Amino acid sequence: MYRVLNAMKPQSAEMLQATIFMKKSSNPYLIQFAGLKNGEHKFDYVIDDAFFKDKEYSEIQHAKIFTLVTLTKSINLLVFDIKMEGIINVSCDRCGGLFNFPVWGERKLVVSQTNDRFEDGDDIISLSLDASEIDISQTLYEYVTLLLPQRRIHPAKEDGTEGCDADALKVLDKLTAKGEESKTDPRWDALKNIKKN
Repeated sequence: MYRVLNAMKPQSAEMLQATIFMKKSSNPYLIQFAGLKNGEHKFDYVIDDAFFKDKEYSEIQHAKIFTLVTLTKSINLLVFDIKMEGIINVSCDRCGGLFNFPVWGERKLVVSQTNDRFEDGDDIISLSLDASEIDISQTLYEYVTLLLPQRRIHPAKEDGTEGCDADALKVLDKLTAKGEESKTDPRWDALKNIKKN
């Protein structure tokens, strides 16, 4: 997490100017690139609970993700390098308890300004030549969602013991044992008896 945090410190007057320019808008994720010079511009965000509040069916409700967006602007081309690092509060798939899952990742978004419309891909989109701003909030939301693994289980504790709730695991073991006992089909029992003879 320290890599992104250190990279978020203002390093130049140009970066400060880009940040001030961006914050004039009520939407902090709306980047007005038309007023920016060609070259590199940095934007930093902390994606937290408020960001996910308006997302209707989001499985993420609680998070704190430090995000550094580096925009490299050239003629008719915008390249966004996005670095994310933080935690997302998730439910454990094994015991159901909540825990903070550490996440990190890097993605690149390429935005081409052209009047020739082409089909947008996952990490490449097109804007018309007269466009002057881009809202990256949906892109950031999708990238954060992709940071989550399919299986989420409590990490082991520092002493090496199981991180899951011990009481929940005991109940789960009891239910699993009962389920295995009642699963035997009487027809199979009859076949086992034939095999013994």
